[in-house]
Amino acid sequence: MQTSAESQFVDLSAEWASILIVERQEREAKVRDWELRFLELRAEQDALLRDGKWRDGACDTLGVIGASRREAFHSSLLAWLLDPRGRHGFGVAFLASFFRRCTATPLAADLHRARSALEVSRGDTRADIVVTGPGFSIVIENKVDAGEQFQQCDRIYHHFGLEPGSIFVFLSPTGRAPETATGRAHDAFVSLSHSDIASILRNVLRDAPATPVNDRGREVAHDYLATLEREFQ
Repeated sequence: MQTSAESQFVDLSAEWASILIVERQEREAKVRDWELRFLELRAEQDALLRDGKWRDGACDTLGVIGASRREAFHSSLLAWLLDPRGRHGFGVAFLASFFRRCTATPLAADLHRARSALEVSRGDTRADIVVTGPGFSIVIENKVDAGEQFQQCDRIYHHFGLEPGSIFVFLSPTGRAPETATGRAHDAFVSLSHSDIASILRNVLRDAPATPVNDRGREVAHDYLATLEREFQ
């Protein structure tokens, strides 16, 4: 004959077994539901893939070719945007906005005569971009991932500081101050970020006059903005 304690133990064991059975059945039902939903999602993905609507990866040129962190490419595109003659069709708009970000000096009346150049050498140093115009020059050191060379910004200031109306810009992903600019050079350099460039370009594109449908230059500007927004925003 079972004692009261033994009888209670048997009842609890039966109740626990019943609970375990219910829990197992619920788990199995959830797994079946999950598997069914997964199959539905997989079918949706397959349909999107077949229709060419499932897309991933970069959609900008520099991203596609794996060059979105290449300083030389960024410098080339920035120099192009800063040139009023560029096929972007902005005229002086981008240069004027960039100029205003760098200095409180009034804009030159003949800004349209400005010209940009890449890899300009002076003495033992070289500037990534130099924009020259009547009575002014903008000297830009562009950094993406590379560090500064020994006394780099001091040397740039020393060799380019004699240019009329010289403005020095240190461009980096974060907008940090240059580490190699000391003394007068430290005070001379203006720090900008690549997101600042994106902001300038975005506003210029917004306000720019319409261009012919086949004007590829404007497409290049939009494409570069996509790179800047993806990499540096």
